[in-house]
Amino acid sequence: MQETTVSGYTARSILQFAAEQGADIETVCATTGIDPELLQTPDQRIPWSLHLVLWREAVKQTGDDHFGLHLGESFNIANFGIPGYVLLNCKTVGDVFEKLVRYTRLFCQITQIRFSKSSGTVFCECECDCNMADNWMSSRNKTGGWMTGDLTTCQLEERRYLVECTFASLLALVKNLTGKRLRLSAAWFQYAPPAHLTDYERLFQTELHFAQPTNRLVFDAGCLDWSILSSNAALLPIFESYADAMLAALTPTQGYRQKVRQAIAQHLIGELPTIQAIAYELAISVRHLQRELKVEGTSFQQLLDETRKELALQHLKNPATPIHDIAFLLGFSEPSAFNRAFKRWTGKTPGSYRGSDETSLKRAFSSV
Repeated sequence: MQETTVSGYTARSILQFAAEQGADIETVCATTGIDPELLQTPDQRIPWSLHLVLWREAVKQTGDDHFGLHLGESFNIANFGIPGYVLLNCKTVGDVFEKLVRYTRLFCQITQIRFSKSSGTVFCECECDCNMADNWMSSRNKTGGWMTGDLTTCQLEERRYLVECTFASLLALVKNLTGKRLRLSAAWFQYAPPAHLTDYERLFQTELHFAQPTNRLVFDAGCLDWSILSSNAALLPIFESYADAMLAALTPTQGYRQKVRQAIAQHLIGELPTIQAIAYELAISVRHLQRELKVEGTSFQQLLDETRKELALQHLKNPATPIHDIAFLLGFSEPSAFNRAFKRWTGKTPGSYRGSDETSLKRAFSSV
């Protein structure tokens, strides 16, 4: 399994910002194992495991419980190499968002950003797939691979740092590129509210919703046409070609985890695909498939559950799809079986989950 990595530019920004807040760079580097040369050669990538240790040490040495939020505020895209140059030369904010979705993995492989537009409103969602990194680190640990300290998982607080840093960086990015402030209609966060919200209120300047189904910023779609002050149509394709090459080099050969999930999703229409059927489609034996999934730290049943859960959440976002139809599509014999499985996955019934999502959405747009 290929290790998850992070841009050296991202790690350098953490080191530099921590130093500005009073941390000693030499001590941080010595404690985490980060090479100080990273400050001069940020084009290299570093393992996610090392990056996570860097986050922990930066928070510890600065004593800043909102380190991610404050780091995001200081975001300067000009300091992020080729992907930064791509964004600097886009024509509009809409183009910037499109490139962000495309090239986010160059900054950090576990962070995903999605933008959607409906009725003149933009929804920006951020997901930090720490499970991808956790699975790699767990498999390395089991096989005697190198680990840093007792690092095994990305803790809940650290997921918060990643989300708040991403959203704060987005606001800083738009301001730097256009000279205009992006005014939000609502901000959603999956985690519980932090102890102190003053900085959240100052930065986001909108109604804050915590313990939500997703991490989301909501704002007017008019910003998509804002012009980028540094735009250069001649330079953009040049930097894009470099960024595409970097992305191609970063993309690993697809593992069996993803292959199996894709195959399950394709066959999961009214009946459950068996491991025999999936193995046949992948042209390998059942035993071989089971071995490969074990190496990747998972199993067929786990991937089946993950895929059904993901599809259930997607279907429930569409209020026009009856719950009993969703149960059928996901291969459940009856709605009650779907209810039990969904409650095991989320702690809620499908009906209460859909109701809470719609209620939160109405509250978020009450002032729009």
